[in-house]
Amino acid sequence: MGQPMNNLKKIKKTLDKVKVESVDLIFTFILSLIILFGVFMVYEASLVYAEMVFGDRLHFVKLQLGWSVIGLAGMYFLSKIDLTILRKYVPLIFFAACGFLMFVLLPTSFAPEVYGARRWIILNPEPFPSIPGLGRASFQPSEFAKLACVIFFASLLSSEKMKSLPFYKSAFIFTGYLGLVCGLIFLEPNFSTAFILGVIILGIYFLSNASLWYFIIIGPLMALNAAIYAFSSAYRRSRIQTLLSPEDVDKSGAGYHIRQVMIALGSGGFFGLGMGQSRQKYAYLPEVTADSIFAVIGEEFGFIGTTLLIVLFGFLLWRGILIAKKAPDIFSSLLVSGVILWISVQLLINLFAMVRIMPLTGVPLPLISYGGSSTIFMLWALGLVLNVSRRTKLTNE
Repeated sequence: MGQPMNNLKKIKKTLDKVKVESVDLIFTFILSLIILFGVFMVYEASLVYAEMVFGDRLHFVKLQLGWSVIGLAGMYFLSKIDLTILRKYVPLIFFAACGFLMFVLLPTSFAPEVYGARRWIILNPEPFPSIPGLGRASFQPSEFAKLACVIFFASLLSSEKMKSLPFYKSAFIFTGYLGLVCGLIFLEPNFSTAFILGVIILGIYFLSNASLWYFIIIGPLMALNAAIYAFSSAYRRSRIQTLLSPEDVDKSGAGYHIRQVMIALGSGGFFGLGMGQSRQKYAYLPEVTADSIFAVIGEEFGFIGTTLLIVLFGFLLWRGILIAKKAPDIFSSLLVSGVILWISVQLLINLFAMVRIMPLTGVPLPLISYGGSSTIFMLWALGLVLNVSRRTKLTNE
């Protein structure tokens, strides 16, 4: 009797181990649906524009598929890596991100100024040859900084050394690192990304059981600075006026973009015009494959379609929160929380801008909008979520 019982216990331990070392299949399934829908919508939204500009209606979707493959490869790698090994290289990752952010501010051919801002690093500027089918390869350092900061601040705020410091010392160190990375992005200038990253980092700090006094002090200061910046130029003031009273703004100027978004969403109605039937993608809607892609979704699939997409994101975020709650250690929990905050903040800002709750900011819809840097680095970050899910008892319940 004793031998069979021992064998059963061994089998149970083996099954439990297999279960814990498997990624969260529910999270993975929902993520896969969103990624596939995103690639499909980039194809749908870009057909007309790609044909007009590049003579190839598949131009954008081919690139998006390429970015997705790179992102998924990195996601798989990061889902398998030992997080204790990753943690050893956290300072290097963070200061590499800061180095890229400093480099992009330098007036070189590798970091050209576009519309008064320096936000991209060109890997093969002239006189280097262009890549067939791609042209000039580039990436956005601020997107890499989001990933680097999630890892860095999760490690910093979960370290015993940081937790043993008096409040004023730990707050000073945290604020210094926060100010460094957000300040560099602000100088590009890229206020919306600096704001998003600041919210993500402060969210990680809050979830690390930091003192509420820090937020009582820093919150009003951040709000005041944001208000001053928002009203400091005519361009930003016009965006705010467009939000409050678009009928009083030049319809062909500052108010054009949001008016086209409203037309697209209104045309979609409850059930939508049908797949491929969007009219606004015919050169009417600006940034049709990027931050305005939600308007095309609304026009083709209506209120029903957009609601289903939001519900799908809701399930993904809910599952991520459960993974964070069941994570085996504080570092893993803060790491997953940072990634979930990243997706949540960008999702809300994009949706709020599309339905005129806040001004248009150029923030892409996570995992849906076209974009190499945003797609790749967000998928890599989600690889870390899957990594943590492998070591929780929540998997596939």
